[in-house]
Amino acid sequence: MEVVIITQEDSFFIPKNIKKINKVSDIKEIVVLDSKGSLSNKISDFLKWFGFFQVSKMGLKLIKRKTFDFVDNIFNYKILKGEGSIKSFAKKEKIPFQIIDNVNDSKFISHLKKIGPDIIISFSAPQVIKEELLSLPKHGCINLHGSFLPYYRGLLPSFWVLHDEAENAGATVHYMSEKIDDGSIINQQKIPIEGCKTMFEVMEKTKGVGGKLMIKTIKELEAGKVETKKNNIEDGNYYSWPDKEAAQKFKRKGYKLV
Repeated sequence: MEVVIITQEDSFFIPKNIKKINKVSDIKEIVVLDSKGSLSNKISDFLKWFGFFQVSKMGLKLIKRKTFDFVDNIFNYKILKGEGSIKSFAKKEKIPFQIIDNVNDSKFISHLKKIGPDIIISFSAPQVIKEELLSLPKHGCINLHGSFLPYYRGLLPSFWVLHDEAENAGATVHYMSEKIDDGSIINQQKIPIEGCKTMFEVMEKTKGVGGKLMIKTIKELEAGKVETKKNNIEDGNYYSWPDKEAAQKFKRKGYKLV
């Protein structure tokens, strides 16, 4: 199965999932989408939601990770095995890599047509993908979302499940459409989050399970044994970025970013 991966910058979870996919598929290219909605471009909002101390703590965690990633590159990926960043993993495995700002750009779509992937995989791609790109791969475009759809569609599900004191988070692999998180569901799993106090913990759980679900989905696609179920969005809920009130409530309940 020849795949193209579209994602956003991440130093902790997504490289591990890409590594899993690389074991069962031929990754033709990895594309990092650097757009307005990318989490790396939301620092001012994170300061507003979580405060200086929490954002600084996350920043230090990221600096430590990037430092190890730098050393990992020097020592030929003996430390983090290329999992310190998406770019490092691509470099280690000699997979073509590029950063773009618009996934629907005509030049980029023309480029993908030349590659001709069997499937496009999205890991938290921070843009809505339009029909021209959705219809390009033989097996369509699939996305990993960090909730049990149709619940917690939209943005930052790791924030909202804690905010609502939900018993479970989730991971869902679904077909993509021009609407956010409303395509048919292929595989999903509920994930208990009792005891989780930070978004980082929730993301670690959901993205870990989600990577396994993505592997299962790829194997089912190759075997022609994919079974889907309707994503009944009218029965679920949708969340956007937090507002000031939601952020204050999140903190009052003792929850943190990291």
